[in-house]
Amino acid sequence: MKLPRALRIILNIYALALAVILLWPVLQMVMTAFSTDPTFPPQHFSLYGFREVLWSSFFKTLRFSLKLALWVSLLLLVICLPAAYAMERRYFAGRSLMAVLIFVPTIFPAVTYVSAIAVYVFVFFLRQRGSFPVVVVATAMSAIPLVVRSIQASIATTDPVYEEAALIMGANPLKAFAKITLPLIAPGLLTAAMIAFTSATMAFTGPQLLGSKEQTVSMFVYDDMGKVGFTSYIAVEILVMQAVVLGVVQTLYFVFRKQFRGLFV
Repeated sequence: MKLPRALRIILNIYALALAVILLWPVLQMVMTAFSTDPTFPPQHFSLYGFREVLWSSFFKTLRFSLKLALWVSLLLLVICLPAAYAMERRYFAGRSLMAVLIFVPTIFPAVTYVSAIAVYVFVFFLRQRGSFPVVVVATAMSAIPLVVRSIQASIATTDPVYEEAALIMGANPLKAFAKITLPLIAPGLLTAAMIAFTSATMAFTGPQLLGSKEQTVSMFVYDDMGKVGFTSYIAVEILVMQAVVLGVVQTLYFVFRKQFRGLFV
């Protein structure tokens, strides 16, 4: 159906305005990073912020965040893949209820689950307070719905007939899944891993409430902002954090794109 010219113009303007709104925070961050003050438009351009941010402590926290994100991503893939497969390919009592409950973390704040884990740890496992495994588990909670949904959507687009044919020909269920279904849902797994990695790298609530023994990069930026306010080097810290995360995600994408040649168009 061809839309009236006036309506097309209105929709184009709306789309452009929405794009500007979404991009504006990033553009403001870039302008602030290359100036000496956070005003708009910038009055004086300078690389002062880049000189200030080159601290070993900042990159130490960034390294810890990347390590945390890696383990969170692996944990989420391990626990979410079976759940997504069961909800999409198996029929059992309570399947619909499970599909609803899996998305509860998107309804309630992540702090609810992290606080519950923190109380449990403080009461029964006080010595584990702030330990890396506990922080990994707490950080993974909020991304479970997105990871499950991403994997489930990928499974839904693959025809189960190939897996059924492998079973008929004598393959056991695990081998059929590993040889047939797993390569077919590789794009969904990659997307889920990217979501989990990005979410965990920016983690703040989980590590903070669990008393992480090391600072995440988000906690480091928050502390800096509390001390000096929003300045040019705070903007540089945020840009460096975003650039590293995007760089890692894009690198992983191209690595897996070569590994699963033909699945990515």
